[in-house]
Amino acid sequence: MQLNGDEMENWQQLMNSGNQHFKEAAWLDAQYCYQQAVSLIENEWSHQLSDRELLFAWIAGMHNLAHLYESQHQSEMALHYLKHAHKQVQTLSADDSVCAEVRSSAFNSLSLTIPPLLDFAKRHPICDDCVSALEDTAASLGGQSSALH
Repeated sequence: MQLNGDEMENWQQLMNSGNQHFKEAAWLDAQYCYQQAVSLIENEWSHQLSDRELLFAWIAGMHNLAHLYESQHQSEMALHYLKHAHKQVQTLSADDSVCAEVRSSAFNSLSLTIPPLLDFAKRHPICDDCVSALEDTAASLGGQSSALH
């Protein structure tokens, strides 16, 4: 099941509005739009866990929020959103209580969550063990997933 037309349009409109506000450095407006988009996606995703489009949209929303906070020199908040997205897909990829399709989508999504964390680590200090774990996971994407604390 997919988002219906109105809901997808709302998600897209919110994300597009957030992007426009971001370009204009209207930080609070961008934050509001991104958070509303993420909330809408989370609501739908809770009922349609196997919908890959919702998973990818949610990751994009989390990354937009991270970029927003990093642009405002709030690196701890930026890292929070990057880690949250990574931990969610990492958890889903190892959750035997969800179907194989969900685990597979989540596992594949690690390739979307690891690079932004590694790039962030080049600009802002995060623990060496976390960076090593991310690099190991990125190199293998076959063993146990990395853990961030």
